Amino acid sequence: MSIKAFHILFIVFSFILSMGVGYWGIKDYPIIALLSFVGGVLLLYYGIQIFKKFKTI
Repeated sequence: MSIKAFHILFIVFSFILSMGVGYWGIKDYPIIALLSFVGGVLLLYYGIQIFKKFKTI
């Protein structure tokens, strides 16, 4: 597995984990849920930017 593929895979798994923690914390831990959703959105943005950059490498 190349470093590019590992990086994208790691970002995808991190995004999924962040969304899962956000969903889990909605009822009991709203601040953690909010931070997880914000982190997930930032990971999504980062992943898109890295994917664009990897196309040129």
